[in-house]
Amino acid sequence: MKRRVITVLVASEYPVYRVGMRGMLAGSSLQVAGEASSVGEVLSRVRTKRPDVLLLDLQLRGADNLDFLRDARTSHPKLQVVVVVSRERAAHLPEAINLGCSGFLTKQVTPPQPVNAVRAVVHGDGVVEPGLLHELLGEVSRQPAKLPEPHVETLSVPEREVLGLITEGRTNRQIAQALGYSFGTVKNYVQKIMLKLAVTDRTQAAVMATRTGLSDASRPLGRPGD
Repeated sequence: MKRRVITVLVASEYPVYRVGMRGMLAGSSLQVAGEASSVGEVLSRVRTKRPDVLLLDLQLRGADNLDFLRDARTSHPKLQVVVVVSRERAAHLPEAINLGCSGFLTKQVTPPQPVNAVRAVVHGDGVVEPGLLHELLGEVSRQPAKLPEPHVETLSVPEREVLGLITEGRTNRQIAQALGYSFGTVKNYVQKIMLKLAVTDRTQAAVMATRTGLSDASRPLGRPGD
């Protein structure tokens, strides 16, 4: 069966960046549907091109306020957003999460990371480079907001163990290896965690855990011999 072509809008004010991203996406099943060099062009291209994914350089002109992403996703609800950010702009990450961004890469991105990130968000998975996850959760932890206790109690002990490792940026396979579970078991736990926390991907689960204090109660208990 032929794989569906995923269309990508590349947004950056820097032509070199756009050319570089085009090069990294070349040869994959992804197709660059267009480019944008400003917030206005992003909104226009999203309406006319209707890409599957917006690959957004957060240094885009006019992107100091990320509310334009809300407008973009309102005009095209199925749009997924992957942001590429420098560590100096990590303070914008919680806002990007709140606006529905699912992928986060650093400016040091190399092939095949953009391709993998785009494919992941299209299939409903969140993607955050481990270093950025640390920055993101650090920003989130500065403004904690506790959940009511019943929300904490809905997570089982194994689910809290898995959530603890999610907040460390571990993949499902790494979690399975660390806790001695099968890959399928971990995947099921992750799905249950997202359902109970009312989030749509593992990145949002990690943010929720940190923002509400769940991460403090989610440290892995470990297994004999770990």
